[in-house]
Amino acid sequence: MYNAYSSGANGDLAMNALSALIGQREAIAIRSKSLNYNYLTISASTASLLKLVLIGVFPLTYLGIGILVVLKRRREQNEAV
Repeated sequence: MYNAYSSGANGDLAMNALSALIGQREAIAIRSKSLNYNYLTISASTASLLKLVLIGVFPLTYLGIGILVVLKRRREQNEAV
């Protein structure tokens, strides 16, 4: 199944590696790339949701975690003194 995702390139890689191991350098096959492209298409609502999460939620979450860690370390440092 995973070999189908890479258009059989994984099988070619394995066969080329085995050919190189046994010393048959002339048996190496290099296939040309396909010019067919599969574009990812998403709806406008999904794009808006992704923007909101990636630009808003994730950075604010990491900022909040960072602030909590700093405050916790300061509190522990003040208690130790």
